[in-house]
Amino acid sequence: MVVFHIAVLYIIFRYIHSFFDTVQVKKGRNLLAYFFYLIAVCLTDMLPAAKPVKFLADTVLLYLLIQLYHGKQGKKLLAASLIQGMNLLCETLAVYILYDCKVDGEYGCEMYYILFLFMYVCERVMEKFCIKNIKEDTSLRHWDLLIFLPLISVITVFVLIASDTENRYAGSAVSAGMICLNLIVFYICDELIGAYIKVKESAIVSRQLESYSNQLEVVMKSEEKVRGLRHDLKHHLSVLLMMADKGRTCEIVDYVQNMQVDLLSEGEYISSGNTDIDSLMNLMLKRAKRELGTVQCRVCVPQELEISAFDWNIILGNLMDNAIDAARQSEDKLLHIKLHYQKGMLFINIKNSYSGERIKTEDRYLSTKDYDRTDESQVHGLGIRNVRRIVEKYNGSMEICDEDGIFEVRILMYVSVKDMMT
Repeated sequence: MVVFHIAVLYIIFRYIHSFFDTVQVKKGRNLLAYFFYLIAVCLTDMLPAAKPVKFLADTVLLYLLIQLYHGKQGKKLLAASLIQGMNLLCETLAVYILYDCKVDGEYGCEMYYILFLFMYVCERVMEKFCIKNIKEDTSLRHWDLLIFLPLISVITVFVLIASDTENRYAGSAVSAGMICLNLIVFYICDELIGAYIKVKESAIVSRQLESYSNQLEVVMKSEEKVRGLRHDLKHHLSVLLMMADKGRTCEIVDYVQNMQVDLLSEGEYISSGNTDIDSLMNLMLKRAKRELGTVQCRVCVPQELEISAFDWNIILGNLMDNAIDAARQSEDKLLHIKLHYQKGMLFINIKNSYSGERIKTEDRYLSTKDYDRTDESQVHGLGIRNVRRIVEKYNGSMEICDEDGIFEVRILMYVSVKDMMT
């Protein structure tokens, strides 16, 4: 019996690793937690309790085991219910298939072989087709209500058992049907989540292309002005030499300043040398300058950092969108941005003014000013979850605070500079 519990624990292990990211969990702690879980399950199996009580106890133990991993509590409860529910359905199916194979009221070893086979097949199908995208953090509303599907399946099984039906075909059909229903519904929901993730990624890529197009336009205008200056350079130098001969220093300064102003490219607000940052920030600042009153931006970063353009778009795109939208609705219309790199650390600080009260729910901030709960576009922190995920990817941290009408996001990430020789 202990060997069978170990085999089931292996299936549970595969289920959990399909649901959650296990990179941050230490192996020693992981092994110890599974060991104590195995002991607890073996002890509950020995208790003279009814099947529903044992099932509830095993589900609670599994839920406590899953606390080892990072994720929302709703997702953890869904995982525990699904795993226990699918295993119970497999057990019921095996019992009805071997209903006439009892010897002295007991099942032989073939029962455990068939039961493990059913559990393993269901886990592999779930892992391969039904929970590929659920592992990713999404903002799909009410997806965690899927927990009711395994719960209803479990209730159906217990009602079937309580009815004492001796029709093995009916019992097998109901059990197999519930298994298929769970697999089909989770497959459909997982595909929907996958489609939602692709839509978000497409939006990011679209904004990235738009920022590159804007930057290309800025560069072309800059080159056009440089060509014009080069064409008239002989005349400019003649005028400057004439002024120098006559000692007209102030006029030389004014003349050079006018040349600098003429060289400034329209739409180029920052020029750090980092193409990914410049293209995205110039696009966002173009919108900010048009819609806000006070916009200040300071960028001091190396030309090449070990951050992909895709990740830059998630971080700066989401934060700048939220900041501009909130500042536009405020009286001050204020936006301050600062990006600074020093000794392997990237600092990002974004401040914006806002109007109305801010209500925090989990990792989102909601505005109570003309807030429509059916309109997710009014969520101030829309995308904050994805930003936090990227920040954690670079072993960083993010702080959010709001007081005195100023909303501020502070980010610290550990990023290395690309080796230009490679």
